[in-house]
Amino acid sequence: MGFARKSTLLGAVLAAVLGLTMAAGPAGAAGKNGSLESGEFGLYYLTGQSGWVFDLYVSDSNFADDNFPGTGVSADNNTESYRNRDSFWWHVFTGAGYTGSHGCLSPGYVGNASATYKNTISSAYYSSSSC
Repeated sequence: MGFARKSTLLGAVLAAVLGLTMAAGPAGAAGKNGSLESGEFGLYYLTGQSGWVFDLYVSDSNFADDNFPGTGVSADNNTESYRNRDSFWWHVFTGAGYTGSHGCLSPGYVGNASATYKNTISSAYYSSSSC
């Protein structure tokens, strides 16, 4: 086999291997799809991490334009419990634009919202540090 054919064959094999490697990459968290995945923070409609989940992968400064996925129910001021499946701290706020009362949820945290935050959360962001 000549050099040109070997180069062409090698290029085709390399392209096929790279294509398969890229296609077989790990599925990442999507956020706001109603399924709490690793790397996300979930705010639940009801206590005990039940009912619909509003799952965040990135920060959201205003929940007013967000609904629980697959419903017409607003996520703004409408959550009663949380689960943090992220490796970052999540900061929650009772006001849009990261204003109002401020609370922090550590990586791995699971629990119900206190009276201050129950049905009052309007924004959240992630951070490598606590409050």
